[in-house]
Amino acid sequence: MLGRQAVATTEYVYEDGQLVRTVTTWEPRWLEEDVGWAKAYLRWKAGQCPGCGLQLSETTAMEDGTPVHRYRVPDPFRCYACDARIKAQDEHSKKGSVREQALLWQIEQDA
Repeated sequence: MLGRQAVATTEYVYEDGQLVRTVTTWEPRWLEEDVGWAKAYLRWKAGQCPGCGLQLSETTAMEDGTPVHRYRVPDPFRCYACDARIKAQDEHSKKGSVREQALLWQIEQDA
């Protein structure tokens, strides 16, 4: 979110063969299009349901007193990396660790 890598153009001004000044011009980090995209992203994030992440304008749409869309929730699937992390956290907490919230857990793939 820091914008583009700014490019500088330096112009050297000479009078009678001597350098009298340099003028450096930087292109903007954010072009108008970049600002537009950033604003659109913020509007999209603001419109998300905090529970499911879908757009509230879609998930709350009603027509004649009934929802416009129907939704289903498929069976969950297991992330085995998260499963291994949770198992390790459970085993570690049995040891009586202090301030477990401060621990950073890294997941490494074995095979």
